[in-house]
Amino acid sequence: MNRQTEFTLLIVGASFSIMTFLGAMAYTVIFGLNTLLVFDTSYYAGPDEAIFFGIITFVSVIAVIFALVSAIFGFVGAFKVKSGGPKVKTIAVCFIILGGLQIFTIHGILFLIAGILALNKKEYKTVSKEYETISTEDEGTKWE
Repeated sequence: MNRQTEFTLLIVGASFSIMTFLGAMAYTVIFGLNTLLVFDTSYYAGPDEAIFFGIITFVSVIAVIFALVSAIFGFVGAFKVKSGGPKVKTIAVCFIILGGLQIFTIHGILFLIAGILALNKKEYKTVSKEYETISTEDEGTKWE
């Protein structure tokens, strides 16, 4: 079955997820270094600022892990949907859930749209031309 639209949406969404991963990784490195500096030199900042930087670093580490998992699942799922195996509906539901968790991002919206399209795609059966016989001899006397 042709699932080119879903494949394209998932590849673009996974690419945006990789860009999010790289941005979150830079954010984690910057706030991680700030946290280390605040903990190391406590005479520049109080303990409440150290806790604040620690919380922001922890949240950015969680964002990095989530973006990496989202990118990997996006690429793997895109090729699974493209191959058209028996578990396309399951993968579509997973992408709807993943897109719902990331609804405020571009790649989350793309995952959600691709999941809905893959879930609602109807399968059409084609008839082989070898077995199809058309006889026009008996159709002429129908209206007479």
